[in-house]
Amino acid sequence: MEGSTRRWEEFPDAMLDVVVRHDQVLIDTIEDHGGTMINYTGDGVVASFDHTDQAVVAAADMQRRLAATDFSSVGGLRARIAVHLGDVVDRDGEYFGWALNVAARLNAAGHGGQVVLSGPAAESLTALAAAGLSLQLLGEQRLRDVAQPLAIYQLNGPDLPSTFPPLRSASPVRRLPAPTKSLLGRDDDLARARHLVGQDRLVTVVGPRGVGTSRLAAEVAHRERNAFANGAVRLDFTAVESDAVAAAAATALGVGTRAGQSVEQSLLDWLADQALLIVVEHWERVHESVRDLARAMLDAAPHCTVLATGSRPLDVDGESLLRLGPLDAASAAALFVDRASATGVTVTADASVRSLCDRLDGMPLSIEVAAANTSTYSVAELHDLLDRGDGPGSTTRAMVEAISIAIDALPPGMEPMLLATGVFAGRFDRGGFARVCAPELTPAEAAEALGELVNRSLVHLADSDGRLQFRLLGTVAETIRQRTTPEAAADTTRRFVSFVTEFIGEAADELRGPDELLAQRRLTQQFPNVRAAFDRSLALNDLDSAVTIATTLWDYAFMRFNDEYFSWSERLLADYPDAPQERLAPVRGVAALSAWFRDELDASLRWADEALLAEEQLDLDFDLPARLAKINATVYSGAGAAPPELFAQQADYQRSRPERYFHVNVRTQNSIMATWLGQTDSALHNGLEAVRLARESENPSSLAFALWGLASAVEVDDPVQAETFYANALAAAREVENQWLTALVQMSLASLRRRVGSAVDAAPLLLGLLDLLTRAGHHSHLWATLRLCGIVVGDLGDDVLAVQLRTWVDGVKLAMPATPADASALDAVQARIVDDHGEAWVARQGRLTAMWNTDSAVSAARAALERHLAEAVPAS
Repeated sequence: MEGSTRRWEEFPDAMLDVVVRHDQVLIDTIEDHGGTMINYTGDGVVASFDHTDQAVVAAADMQRRLAATDFSSVGGLRARIAVHLGDVVDRDGEYFGWALNVAARLNAAGHGGQVVLSGPAAESLTALAAAGLSLQLLGEQRLRDVAQPLAIYQLNGPDLPSTFPPLRSASPVRRLPAPTKSLLGRDDDLARARHLVGQDRLVTVVGPRGVGTSRLAAEVAHRERNAFANGAVRLDFTAVESDAVAAAAATALGVGTRAGQSVEQSLLDWLADQALLIVVEHWERVHESVRDLARAMLDAAPHCTVLATGSRPLDVDGESLLRLGPLDAASAAALFVDRASATGVTVTADASVRSLCDRLDGMPLSIEVAAANTSTYSVAELHDLLDRGDGPGSTTRAMVEAISIAIDALPPGMEPMLLATGVFAGRFDRGGFARVCAPELTPAEAAEALGELVNRSLVHLADSDGRLQFRLLGTVAETIRQRTTPEAAADTTRRFVSFVTEFIGEAADELRGPDELLAQRRLTQQFPNVRAAFDRSLALNDLDSAVTIATTLWDYAFMRFNDEYFSWSERLLADYPDAPQERLAPVRGVAALSAWFRDELDASLRWADEALLAEEQLDLDFDLPARLAKINATVYSGAGAAPPELFAQQADYQRSRPERYFHVNVRTQNSIMATWLGQTDSALHNGLEAVRLARESENPSSLAFALWGLASAVEVDDPVQAETFYANALAAAREVENQWLTALVQMSLASLRRRVGSAVDAAPLLLGLLDLLTRAGHHSHLWATLRLCGIVVGDLGDDVLAVQLRTWVDGVKLAMPATPADASALDAVQARIVDDHGEAWVARQGRLTAMWNTDSAVSAARAALERHLAEAVPAS
């Protein structure tokens, strides 16, 4: 009964008779339609039916009978009726259960003369049309004290009123459309965003255009739709002016203006009773107005949460940020494959797809546009289009326009700093930004400026090994290049070259200290910038800087098998043939070491002699690379032992240096020399001292080198202890990616395992060595490895290949350390094969030696080792 309390106050006597007649109408109707009366509620009744169709027909009949009953004594009377379907508990004729609570809340939401049904009740109907009745969906609503929203329907039919005010005690639940495509590669970001939305009231997903901030927000709204009583709404301010922001929001939410109030105040009053997730997008152009509105909404609506997306923060107190970056390589390729399949084209996430996604900066929007064009272009053709700057669709153009708008909106003085970042060829850190891009600012001011560029998504964060790095996305870099004047570019380039030369000097020192691992990683990350600084110093005709860059990191290039760095010294010698000797002398020393690395022994000896002569005649700094090249090239050429004075000079120089790194080298070299000469006590003494010094230095490469020397010293007398030393040395070398030491130790360990264990134990180490040295192009060590491979496959019974490998290695005519004594068994094998096959074998060997090259020798050795290893350890 609607309004019963007021009627009891106004018509206390008449209500006694009215209530009796009202209840009797209801009871009679329930019985007529097969229902069961459960109990009275004071101003109404609760009844149950065996089927929803019975309940609905009874409800319609109740409304008709009540309308036909004379209640004029109390000014008329109407009842609201609700029908719900659910389970209850029957306890001695009394019903209990949550379904009764839902029905009561549903009934309270209706109006007099109205019949409302819950979604479960409506879905169970089977004969509604036959009864001349129909349903009208009133929307999905949140009922008071009911956790899950319900779809609510109104019953319409003959003699039933159909127009009513909005439901009472119910709030509409707003649903954003579910995303039509899967969200790939964002699992961690999605989990973080959902967590933030669950705990904070303002969350902004920040990222450059095309990175997928809106797509992530849509997924969050879909996943969190049941966490907000009134659901989620989207406010898009794409074409809205600053003075119309509140009006646009009110229109999107369906809020009318109340008399005597502004649009904004009417909106805030309406939001006060709402529990909504409000997704705010495309607001950068009207940033200040949207910021102020968001702040006001959060103050007025304690149960609402704002999820904003954009290229910069909203700048509201309490704002939580989630920075969205490009996809990683695997996720980007997976996205391309998935979106290409939607066009009916099957591609695989191979190297060409990964390269294409890298060219697209891992930006989801660009990747999706490119993938959508795979029905028209192949992956190779898409590469070509990007090379010509003519990518498919308008994505790149739109992104460039957005970047230009963001640059134009920068505070005064910041655009030159941003444009200067275009000089970096890779990642950079705060120090690099301060020195190159903001030389007039203090470090603190430069850091603040860099933070503002990150906030505006013009500079991208790139966390690497715990060190905060920064980089430009390709579209940003291209936009910057187009806006930079030649004069500004020249000034920035000079600062950049100066910064890099100082950086590599510091890194070279750090490589010899306890922070070697960190320095190695920094150099690997910054190598694109080192390369760019070398090229740009040549473009500026700055030979001094070019020489510094090409020679300072010679031991980094040597230890890490970086042949590209070595090639720079040879480039300088070719490009500056008439430069003064004192300027190019250190370049010749590094070039000599580079040539030995590639087995170009004549060039190595020539450049080393020229460097050492210039050092003597011009009183230049001590040239360690030239001496190393002279010693190794002399030995490997077969010309005999290197001049003893070179060893002595090298040792004296290293002893004179303060760094323990050099002292370890001297001790280890003395230990190895003593081992070769059979001086066991001296070898052990120097090896132990080298290890002690290495542990004091805390330099991983020094420790690896010292342990290798100590292992060599004890190998004959204690092979088990030697294997432990070798294994520890190998672990230390690998940790800092010292490939030269890794190869050296791995070779010794493979030889030891072959002799004290079994030949097949050496196979995995040799296979790893073949891969490492082939990639590096270090032929001297590669041929020594092939010789050991020949010995191992001979041990395993592969006599013909063993002798063939030995023949190929001998044909190279490199002087290498002596083979282990028991390898002389190969001499007997070769003699037997020659005796069995005579001149035909000798001729065949000559032909094969002439035909085969390094690649074919490596392939044959690898195939044999893999076969023997598979036979020894069959796949399970």
